[in-house]
Amino acid sequence: MHQFTAVLAGRDAVGQHTTGVDQVLRSLGCEVENFAAKVNSDSTLTAHHFTDHDQFPVPDLILYQLSTGSPVGEFVLDHPTRLVLNYHNITPAEAFDPWEPAVGAELDMARRQLARLVHRASAAIADSHYNAAELTAFGLDDVAVAPIIVRPSSRLAGDGAARDTDTVLFVGRVAPNKRHENLIKAVALLRATRPSVHLDLVGAPSSQRYLTALEALVERLNIGDAVTFHGSVPDDALDRHYSTASVYASASEHEGFCVPLIEAMAAGLPIVARDAAAVPETLGDAGLLVPGPDAVAMAFALDRVLGDPTLHQSMVAAGKRRATSYSADHARQAMTDALRPLIEVG
Repeated sequence: MHQFTAVLAGRDAVGQHTTGVDQVLRSLGCEVENFAAKVNSDSTLTAHHFTDHDQFPVPDLILYQLSTGSPVGEFVLDHPTRLVLNYHNITPAEAFDPWEPAVGAELDMARRQLARLVHRASAAIADSHYNAAELTAFGLDDVAVAPIIVRPSSRLAGDGAARDTDTVLFVGRVAPNKRHENLIKAVALLRATRPSVHLDLVGAPSSQRYLTALEALVERLNIGDAVTFHGSVPDDALDRHYSTASVYASASEHEGFCVPLIEAMAAGLPIVARDAAAVPETLGDAGLLVPGPDAVAMAFALDRVLGDPTLHQSMVAAGKRRATSYSADHARQAMTDALRPLIEVG
């Protein structure tokens, strides 16, 4: 088995999943080599540059971790070995077009590459039914669903107690599809009834223009003391954000799975999220869903959770149950069940 990915990063969700899949493949008795276009220094998994692939014996099967367009995709397209995709979705180009046209063009290319990869692959594993539906729409019939293998949630185990502060947390790249502006507007509205409310935004920017526009929005709404852009933070700082926030909020319009939802539930945070893409599937009955990009509805839902201890506790309990179903052990078992028949066919 040879596993390919565009970028192998230790703190990235797809990178962590790739490492978990390597362990699953080895537990199934496979000899595994991993390849990438870039390997970050924080990765714990040994991988080779994909252009060195011809130095290794020809594999029985190639598994491609697909989350973006990449020269790696072109490489596996041209390789004669049987190909299986593990699909994590691709951000729609139109989200980036107004802010970063070059990124939008890359995402357009990625979606065209996806269509070719789907027709080349013999089977696929998607980490949500939302992602699986996209592959079947392209014409691929053999698609299994197995969730992404996330970091162990035990390190995030919160006691479920309501926090004393009115802190709203969001974790994710500062990218246009995440719609941070709706969270900022919701917090501006909440200030009328909750003067102490604060929004913590954790994540590195994917668009400097978008970040600059968000900062200008905060200044225009005169809520600079209520919004903090923390950027990328180390794991221990991220854990502190999860353990001290009062509620987790997401206004994202496109998610193929959304790992931070799992982390928030495991940490004992109630969740308010936009009803979009794979979010309802990942969240299940463990949160409040807000229809559309409506800052007023988001503010109202956040106010309900912050002001009702009984609702808060019931959401925390539901979230912890939901997070357990996405534990690393459960995800590894689901991936084992999805991979075993593909390996046996090989």
